Amino acid sequence: MGYCPECGAAYEPAVVACPRCRAVLTAEPPVVEGPPEVIHKVPDAAAVALLEGMLQHNGILAVLRSTALPAYGLIRRDWSTSAWGEILVRREDAAEARALIAEYLLALERGGEVRDEDVDEAEAEAEEP
Repeated sequence: MGYCPECGAAYEPAVVACPRCRAVLTAEPPVVEGPPEVIHKVPDAAAVALLEGMLQHNGILAVLRSTALPAYGLIRRDWSTSAWGEILVRREDAAEARALIAEYLLALERGGEVRDEDVDEAEAEAEEP
């Protein structure tokens, strides 16, 4: 049997790639993790691009979930939110991702350019005993 590393579907040995995900199958089934956790709500696409890129730079896989209904433009799937979207990460990465976002936003508030070194230095200071 082959298993899709993205969706987890199982296929017969003759199949080499998942027809849905187009991912090459692996011999081992993927590890099933709990559902991802919403760590931050974003106001627009620019904020998503900045924060998602920063998280990925720090080794955290981030996924965006739009609050808009597919094919309905600006109509929200939930009337209780005004956010453009939500950033989700694995549960075990949630605390670190929230801390990174907080440091990044704090650096933006201080003004000037936010560099990778600014966030890296803040992390190093937080880790010191």
